[in-house]
Amino acid sequence: MIPTRYDYYRRRAREHRDLAQGAASTEQRAMHEKLVSAYGELARKYRTRQTLSLRL
Repeated sequence: MIPTRYDYYRRRAREHRDLAQGAASTEQRAMHEKLVSAYGELARKYRTRQTLSLRL
């Protein structure tokens, strides 16, 4: 299966969240938390949206 952009960005966010938890210094932790936020925004941008149709 080919991953979507949403899947890719979500994985990167999760990866950096784990790295932030294990960071040795506050600077490293802050950098990883910024990346978590950025990748989270990108994932939200590319998530699939349900299409609704109204029947009259």
